[in-house]
Amino acid sequence: MESTVKEKVSGFTFIVRPTVFNPKDFLSSEVFAKYIQTLELNGKTILDMGSGSGIVSIFAASRGAKCVAADINPVAIRCIRENAALNHFESRIEAVESDLFISIKPAEKKFDIIFFNPPYYRGNPRNNFERAFKAGPNLEVIDRFLADSKEHLLPGGELCLLVSSDMDMDDLYRRIAGAGYAHKILHYNKHALETFYVIQAVIL
Repeated sequence: MESTVKEKVSGFTFIVRPTVFNPKDFLSSEVFAKYIQTLELNGKTILDMGSGSGIVSIFAASRGAKCVAADINPVAIRCIRENAALNHFESRIEAVESDLFISIKPAEKKFDIIFFNPPYYRGNPRNNFERAFKAGPNLEVIDRFLADSKEHLLPGGELCLLVSSDMDMDDLYRRIAGAGYAHKILHYNKHALETFYVIQAVIL
């Protein structure tokens, strides 16, 4: 995408700038957002990891959550702030530029739910846009996320991951278990070429 666009998703408006994942171009964002619309999040603190345009935070805030939206891409951080203001959730959404958890200190912030639609293709990203898709030659981004996430959860907290049948699901489940989590599928959404899964992971 080479120009800034405005998109509508379920009544909310999103400014999407170049290099930022467009929630209308990729089914995964809307699948995740519509699932979040079914949740009661009043009083919950959530981390929206790899936030992009801020769609998960916007929908979580609309359900009552206080949100931290984190992304490694500084252009995404600009979008998150613009979209929080545009949709009147600026008091509920804080944007943080961060490579996964690096800028999020567990002594200061812990969360009831960490949402993440991780990159799930193998390969090294060449730019910020490709970071949304490529997680390293051996999916190192997913492993780093799983390893570091535990210290950022409140007691009873959980991970909520959106992933695709385009990846090796059994391999993902092994990684989740290896990081000390139990998992279950909360929701799935089947499309012609792939199926999206919402997976809950809790500390064993």
